[in-house]
Amino acid sequence: MLCALPTLAATSDEPSVADNIRAMDTDHDGQVSVTEIKAYLQKKYGADYQRDLLELMEKRANAKSCGSSFTRDLE
Repeated sequence: MLCALPTLAATSDEPSVADNIRAMDTDHDGQVSVTEIKAYLQKKYGADYQRDLLELMEKRANAKSCGSSFTRDLE
């Protein structure tokens, strides 16, 4: 027996991951720093959004990008 699963439409009102990353990358250097993530989430959800967690992330990263090997240009 085959089951028909609903499929996601090709168009959506939701931004893509790439769109969100571009929005977070405010200095347009091709990487998103913890500081940029914090600013984006607080702008989107309010200044108190996950404040403790975001401050801990920022402290541990020392406001530097992770420089991971999976980062790439989005354009």
